[in-house]
Amino acid sequence: MIKLKDILSENVWDRKFGQPLVTLTDVVKKHQMTEDDCGCNQITSCACESVTESTDEKVKAQKETQRVVKAEAKLRERMMKLEQIFLEDPRPENIKLAKEIKVSYKRHVTTFMKDVFKLVKKVK
Repeated sequence: MIKLKDILSENVWDRKFGQPLVTLTDVVKKHQMTEDDCGCNQITSCACESVTESTDEKVKAQKETQRVVKAEAKLRERMMKLEQIFLEDPRPENIKLAKEIKVSYKRHVTTFMKDVFKLVKKVK
């Protein structure tokens, strides 16, 4: 039977109780200091690069996504106002421009927003 104490003591980094978790900057610093010692020659699968991630990144990404959503809503509102300005004079050229701006918005911004949501879901 595996004891809890044995499981908790198994780690790559020598970290005492109460010390903060290892961050990416810590790994980079250690890798730069031990580059000659570890023999990895800057290969990405180095044993000195194991990192314990926290959930802070996910929370930060979700908050920033909310800000992006608010900014996108303002951008959409401005685009709709611009479209209405084009449609004030119902010439065929202006109607074509109004359609083009709407299609461009949908093609680029909406696709970007979908990508943002997909990527934020993948953050661990």
